[in-house]
Amino acid sequence: MAVHDTLKSLGLNDKEIKLYLTIQKNGKIKPTKLAELTKINRATIYNLANNLLSKGLIAEDISGKTLYFIPLPPTSLETILEENKRELKEKESLVKKAIGELSLLTTNKEYSVPKIRFVEEGDLKKYIFDNLTKWQDAVISSDGVWWGYQDHTFIENFESWIKASWETAQSKHSHYKSQIFTNESQIERKIKGRYPADKRSVRFLQETGFTATMWVCGDYLVTIVTNIHPFHLIEIHDSMIAHNTKEVFKKLWEK
Repeated sequence: MAVHDTLKSLGLNDKEIKLYLTIQKNGKIKPTKLAELTKINRATIYNLANNLLSKGLIAEDISGKTLYFIPLPPTSLETILEENKRELKEKESLVKKAIGELSLLTTNKEYSVPKIRFVEEGDLKKYIFDNLTKWQDAVISSDGVWWGYQDHTFIENFESWIKASWETAQSKHSHYKSQIFTNESQIERKIKGRYPADKRSVRFLQETGFTATMWVCGDYLVTIVTNIHPFHLIEIHDSMIAHNTKEVFKKLWEK
């Protein structure tokens, strides 16, 4: 029956539903008759009836010598809704209380929630130009170094971006420079000397062929694939991931 499934969704178990529907169908009824009709033993009948009574779904008539259970109008089911609202209200109050108590323990804790952005090839050029100064500002606000390794195909495809990156006001900031590992390549030899060596430091790692680009710009971790189509970019804004990746680059640079 459809009503059986609905009542079950409201939190009644199978036996409670059986008892409730029997009382609804038969009206005022004795426990013994209920046991006969439902095939449920009398001890269980009383337990189930008490549950339905506590939910406000049935009533009992104890005015005479014999106990009767009485059906209440179907609208009495709304009491379940009211009970759920009350319980939800209590839980809401407890959650707020817990948040307040926990905040006293975690005042100095930082919670990192990564924000991830995926950019496809068709939007890549616009995205790296639009976000250039954002990344540079993040570098300046951090340790002042644009860390990373770079696949030389990035410069082959976006040399104009490299040029633009050294024409911004941020690039002239005293607390700003880039330290990049890359592949030995003709394009790097071509642009060598175009930018101040004290600002753009490039090192070649022997026997290493980078097939993607990764930058750490303050709290941003940016990876770009340009050696195979479709090009794409993944930007992760997460202070913890960026910090740990930055530490790896620092150790490599020191060596």
